[in-house]
Amino acid sequence: MREFPSACDAIIRAIDRFTDATGTLVSFAMLYILVALACEAFSRYVLGVATNWAPETTVMANGAAFMLGCGYALLKRAHVRTDLFWNRYSARKQGAIDLVAYLLLFFPSMLALAWIGVGDVWYSFRIGEVSGLTPLGAAMWPFRAALPLAAALLVVQGVSEALKSWYAVRTGREYEHREGAAL
Repeated sequence: MREFPSACDAIIRAIDRFTDATGTLVSFAMLYILVALACEAFSRYVLGVATNWAPETTVMANGAAFMLGCGYALLKRAHVRTDLFWNRYSARKQGAIDLVAYLLLFFPSMLALAWIGVGDVWYSFRIGEVSGLTPLGAAMWPFRAALPLAAALLVVQGVSEALKSWYAVRTGREYEHREGAAL
């Protein structure tokens, strides 16, 4: 059997680098959350005045970071998986199962999620939806945009994972670069 096409290897590495970079970028939202909550604590407990922006924006930032980090979690294999029989299967069989799952379940689900999410974002923008959580009344459409963007990032990383699965089907070996390897 022919070795894996070099173009596929280049695509995998490019997507994985992109996902690693987006995951790192999204992680900076945690710094914002830390600073905002520190400001809230200082304002509330030292100055005796609560802010109207910190609680709401930290909830939104945390939710967005959670969603936008899903592609990164897929890259790092941090998603929950039920491996009851998985370790008994050969790399080729694992790759085949994963490839079929990506093609029949993952991609259609993520594309549907993105499609529905874009409609939701547009509707929120069109009606000028604002949050009622605090008096801040933050616009909701940027927060809602995290869902279709997360789905898009998952689709991108899913292409890499599907190619890795195809590699396992073709070669009988797991694709090598993972955690700790240079992307």
